[in-house]
Amino acid sequence: MDSSRAWDAEATVPVAPVQPSERTLHGETVPDDYAWMRDHTDPRLKEYLVQERAYHDGYAGTIEPLITEVLAQTALRRRDEGHTFTWRVGGHEYFIDSPDGSRHPRYLRRPLGSTVTETVLDLEVLGVGRVFTRIGVFEPSPDGTLLAYSVDHEGHESYELRFKDLTTGRDLPRTRARTYYTGAWSADSTTFFYTVHDHAMRPHRVLAHRLDAPAGTRDAEISREDDEHFNTTVRTTRGRDWIVLTHQSRTTTEESLIPADRADAEPQVVLERKHGRVYFTEHQRTADLDRLLLLVADGREERRVISTATGRLAGQQWSELLTSEPQMAWSRLDVFAEGLLLSGHRRGTMVFQLHRPDGSVHEFAPETPAGCLIFEGRRDPTRVQLDHRVAYDSESIVLTEHSLLDPPRHHRVELRSGRRTLLGQDAVAAYDRDRYRTERIFAKSPDGVDIPVTLAYRDDTVPGGANPCLLYAYGAYERPWEPVFSAPVISLLDRGFAYAIAHVRGGGELGRTGWIDGSMAAKPNSHGDLTTARGRLVELGWAAPDKVVCQGSCAGGIVVAQAYTQQPELWAGVVAETPAADILNVMLDAAAPLTVNEWEEWGDPRDEATYRLMRQYVAYETVCDRPRPPLYMTAFFNDPRVMVDRPARWTAALRRVDTHGNRILLRTELGDGGHHGSTLSDRVARATAELYAFIADTGSTGRESPTRATAAAEPSP
Repeated sequence: MDSSRAWDAEATVPVAPVQPSERTLHGETVPDDYAWMRDHTDPRLKEYLVQERAYHDGYAGTIEPLITEVLAQTALRRRDEGHTFTWRVGGHEYFIDSPDGSRHPRYLRRPLGSTVTETVLDLEVLGVGRVFTRIGVFEPSPDGTLLAYSVDHEGHESYELRFKDLTTGRDLPRTRARTYYTGAWSADSTTFFYTVHDHAMRPHRVLAHRLDAPAGTRDAEISREDDEHFNTTVRTTRGRDWIVLTHQSRTTTEESLIPADRADAEPQVVLERKHGRVYFTEHQRTADLDRLLLLVADGREERRVISTATGRLAGQQWSELLTSEPQMAWSRLDVFAEGLLLSGHRRGTMVFQLHRPDGSVHEFAPETPAGCLIFEGRRDPTRVQLDHRVAYDSESIVLTEHSLLDPPRHHRVELRSGRRTLLGQDAVAAYDRDRYRTERIFAKSPDGVDIPVTLAYRDDTVPGGANPCLLYAYGAYERPWEPVFSAPVISLLDRGFAYAIAHVRGGGELGRTGWIDGSMAAKPNSHGDLTTARGRLVELGWAAPDKVVCQGSCAGGIVVAQAYTQQPELWAGVVAETPAADILNVMLDAAAPLTVNEWEEWGDPRDEATYRLMRQYVAYETVCDRPRPPLYMTAFFNDPRVMVDRPARWTAALRRVDTHGNRILLRTELGDGGHHGSTLSDRVARATAELYAFIADTGSTGRESPTRATAAAEPSP
């Protein structure tokens, strides 16, 4: 847009204060004039971020008509759910809804077989007068009289644990501070197990709070993890017979069991920790069976299933139920009385297999081209984990099918027969599905790996080499980035864009091998896969070579930041949401959140070979002056995962060397709100519209020469 180009030439560029410092390591001294930003209490940091936000808002003002249009289109395509997910605890059925006009959801329940509904927890009430409210734990007691829940009003992910008497609707006068995610009740509803975090936000202790203990009684420490590579969680098995204590690093697992009906029993280790071995424990109890099942992998192998009789755990006599298959990357095991449900990826597509006690196997794959299947109950709208909420003795489950173009379609799967029945599909207003297409293509990496790419476009968009394109990538933590419906993406398709997800190595779409080949010393493969995907889209004519915008968030921000730094000529624009652009310095700060337990993801730069590699690809380490495409970054001041100084320091360093007038935008939320941003729906909608308007503005125009030719003056230290 002409107005934004004019603004580029006239706007006053923010300039961060410079305070010289140095980092000396492995015989190399590197200046770092923005290391002072690590101190978030330094008033200069917030002053600088305010300037950057004003600069961003100035640009946004030039494209306000476009922002308003995207916002209106997204609002018009309102989604009405075609199925309400419910889960059973004791004698009640729980569910979640979002009333019209409410900016937060609420939790409700009704007795089994009844239509009489009561509100268990209303986040709209809980968040009155606040801009951020998030739930970390939501655990009704087995007898239905109590609720354990935790709340964060700032975004730091340090939760206050509370207990609510569901017979009176009032909170009990007992709270616990500095708690983290996950929790579990004893079978008699008298004891609640929960985790607390250390100074680095690492959950490292499991405590047990007895509800029948006198006020002021100290909670018992059940487990303590002193190895900083490991996080700790607590859960129950699906049948709620066992409390499971999990100690997990990126490469190694150790789990212990406590009988849920004997909360004071000593934990019993399932498998001793062995470096490179990861596993997940479940329990199956029927009239004929009482066994433990493990989904386990060693090293590069894909996961397999092993089992042992529960009473023989001490003897460690395991038998293999399902062997490892190189082409089938299992990632999850869900156990029911009626069978075992396995889920994972085959050539980038999520599939499920139901293994029945009679030996029969039923496989479920997406019916939609380039779609995905999700087991309902994995996560609720407030991001609370719901993994075990579908009852062990359920006769059916719900699998929900998604694609980039298809609103969720909900299927009931009967566990005894494997029969699949459509329950309903979410309805989207002002949307004609028949006008859009999606498919999956593959891009061959230089080392011969087929990288899945999920593609979507409108039916009047043809592969003629002239289309703007948005290409998304994540690629970390062995987590897949599934193609799900998004109204803002449809808004781009209506503007002639193609939209694509590059399922790069480092994520979970290519299994454990794909994660290993995209982490630590192999991390550059993630960036290589992104550029390979771009090349394939251009080769096939779906993307104009000068109109490709790349996007990544959090760990994916590392990938696109590398793309911006090393190959700026390939991109019309780059969107880096909360980018961990300074990952080398982060990995050198053992006191920072998510450092020690992420050395097995990114590498430990105290090792010289790792340090040299990271010096080559980390964006903050490779800042230099050259023409670059427009860059749009987001950050949150209270973010405990990608702390605000990381994108801020990169922004300041880029501005300091720039003599080409490169457009660099940093949109920081300075109030309450964490890694995932605001919890207020209207604020989320506005921020999303601003981001997609930038993409539409930048991608439609294509690569241009920057308009400002002089560098900003540098301040005195």
